[in-house]
Amino acid sequence: MKINNYNRKRDLFAICTSLVLSIFLTISCNKDEESTPKTEANASLTISLKGEYGKGRATIGQGDDETLKEAENKIYKATVFVFNTNGVLDKKADITSPDKSVKIENLTAGKKNVVVVANVPESINFPESINYNWFNKSENIIDLETQYTIDKGLFMSGQASVELVANQTKETTIPISRLVAKVKLGKVTIEPEAGHDISEFNLEKVLIMNARGSALMGLPATNYTLNYLYGAMPVNGNIEKSYLSETISAADYTGRYFYVLPSDNDDGHTTLITLAATYKGIPTYFPFRINNKTAESEGETTDGKFIERNHIYTINITIKRLGNGSVDPTEPGDPAALVVTVEPQDWETEIIQNVEW
Repeated sequence: MKINNYNRKRDLFAICTSLVLSIFLTISCNKDEESTPKTEANASLTISLKGEYGKGRATIGQGDDETLKEAENKIYKATVFVFNTNGVLDKKADITSPDKSVKIENLTAGKKNVVVVANVPESINFPESINYNWFNKSENIIDLETQYTIDKGLFMSGQASVELVANQTKETTIPISRLVAKVKLGKVTIEPEAGHDISEFNLEKVLIMNARGSALMGLPATNYTLNYLYGAMPVNGNIEKSYLSETISAADYTGRYFYVLPSDNDDGHTTLITLAATYKGIPTYFPFRINNKTAESEGETTDGKFIERNHIYTINITIKRLGNGSVDPTEPGDPAALVVTVEPQDWETEIIQNVEW
């Protein structure tokens, strides 16, 4: 009998202990839930793209500008990344609709950084766990090799900040622009000074020298890697590329232009446009720094920023000293010998530069 009473007391104690523990855990959980605010994924974002448009690369026929403009402006596919302020990805989506817009649902409320990339080269794969800092890593770059033709579209990028509110749809337009710039050969004038025989002068090619081989995606930086590409004469093991060279003559030089990546002159090796010729059978070169700010002169509007993304640079060249060119296509002449006029504008028009040798 005493044993039964003991067992009953033990069972009752166990039940009470279990009940108290259960109540304690319930209270603790409720407190934890109250102290951790809930962030529901119930905000939406509708994104539309706004391009900053212009013209494109290589040799074109007269009257083909509109066809080329349409091809160069084409967006084949765009991807949208919605990042939280700490750089963590909230959602991503592809834009394939003709109206270049997409609605992204089930986003968390709060401030966001929205990144858009378009016409991304096939060699680039975005990781599933991508964060905003991924775009600033030196290994995640755009190669010029993928940008010299418009067959698959020119790479474009852009970003904007938005703030999302729960249970509401935010509409925003993201401006995107090309990473490349365009360098265009304008008018070539040959006016030989006394002692220079024009009959001995043959204009042969227009070249791009010191072209940057790759650059970041412009979100926001467009820093480039220190590898150079050349339209002729590889120097110190650097690479010659046929797409950085066009055959021309004094009678046939219109419609030649090239896509290049942004380039400053911090290392003394900014991208150049160079005319290649022969004088009395000897090769000679006329290299020019693009958008270099020289001594002030009438009509001088250069800003000295060299090559920036999404700009057109049209170079008009006058050659007077036919026999005094450079033996090196990468070595410009004395800047004091150049007369430069630049009209800075967006890619929708162009920057015009007049140079003389």
